[in-house]
Amino acid sequence: MRGLRRLCAMGAALAFALTSTGCAVLLPPSDGSADVVTTWAISGGGEEELMPAEGEKFQQRTGRPMQTQFFQNDPYKNKLWVSMGSGTPPDTFFGWGGGALQAFIDAGKVADLGPAMREHPEWRQNFLPSVMSPVDINGGTYGIPVGGIQPVLLYFNKDVFARVGLQPPRTWDELLDQIPKFQQAGVLPIALGGADSWTYLMWEEAIVDRVAGPEAFRDVVEGKPGAWLNPDIIKANAMLQDLVRRGAFGNAFASISAELGQQRTLLASERAAMMVHLGSGYSDLLGDDEKWVREGHLGWAPFPAVEGGKGDPANLVGNPTTFMSATAGPDQREAVEFLRKELSSDAFTEGRLKRGDVPPVTGIEDQLRASEDADFMTFVYDLAKNAPHFQQSWDQALPPGPAQNVLINLQKLFLDQISPEEFSQLMEESSR
Repeated sequence: MRGLRRLCAMGAALAFALTSTGCAVLLPPSDGSADVVTTWAISGGGEEELMPAEGEKFQQRTGRPMQTQFFQNDPYKNKLWVSMGSGTPPDTFFGWGGGALQAFIDAGKVADLGPAMREHPEWRQNFLPSVMSPVDINGGTYGIPVGGIQPVLLYFNKDVFARVGLQPPRTWDELLDQIPKFQQAGVLPIALGGADSWTYLMWEEAIVDRVAGPEAFRDVVEGKPGAWLNPDIIKANAMLQDLVRRGAFGNAFASISAELGQQRTLLASERAAMMVHLGSGYSDLLGDDEKWVREGHLGWAPFPAVEGGKGDPANLVGNPTTFMSATAGPDQREAVEFLRKELSSDAFTEGRLKRGDVPPVTGIEDQLRASEDADFMTFVYDLAKNAPHFQQSWDQALPPGPAQNVLINLQKLFLDQISPEEFSQLMEESSR
């Protein structure tokens, strides 16, 4: 009940904020019939190309009309919180798993798919195990993958590396050794879009996993006292700050935007040798200059290993995928069946492949090899298939407050305004 009261309070607060600024609070639409099943998702991710067709299939199969609505990212998050808190949620909803989903689960608002997966074991077996941790919560399963695999990767310009006579770094020591060689050649070693604070997070997630192993951040998520003060987290952040001080990102990274494409432009124009980004970096570069990518100028590799680190070099960090969940309500049974039959179908997977996603679905190797982007897609798929652990991005794994504090303090760390010890202390204090 405590979770429900907290959720209701948050929903009411958001409702007041939205209405007081002239925005209407969205409630699930109704055509006057209680038979309507509702689905909410965000626009811009490709789901709007696929889900309406699956909704029509659901309607044909069940005779129940489905209403599918799409929203922009940030407004969607607010609307979902409001609807959950006010007791008027959609029947199925898009999400990222992690901290926000945990709050909904604690409030009793989300259906556990575990019983249906035990009744139909092939359903669970359809998904790569490494991507399921964001929705495997409290012994249950509260969502299914609907997006593509998005690990943090190291992208590099093959022409720059060839000109300087280097290979992409496999270890952190190799990366450090290459920095002065690129600088001497007049090339920025690493493009970083520091005007967007989330770009720092990719570096943080990766280096902490390599140095401290996944257990360190797991302790943070579980709220264990002293988790942020872990000496290995401090060591990892000292390594990051050392990278900044060596000039690996240049001295103007705080004014470069990843969202505006400036980070990618530095890489593609041979002014930078490398960048770290999610798997979406490939499609972004493809959209910028398809010919440049198709001609083979772009390379990609796993984030470098840390010699002596506790984390397995095969571990991944980033966004394992996105998910759809079912709410616990009068139409729960129909919602769960929609996830199982329509959104887990071969047709839905094929649609994701056609739009360039790498779905975390088993047995699609032949389809990936037949793709125009086979080299990249099979590379990402194999990484996820073989990953011992795939850490969800911290801003999704943590509740909203701590997630925002991470971004704020990471920016200070990269700008050398606080020390690694101060970063950990600030995060420990804010998590109490």
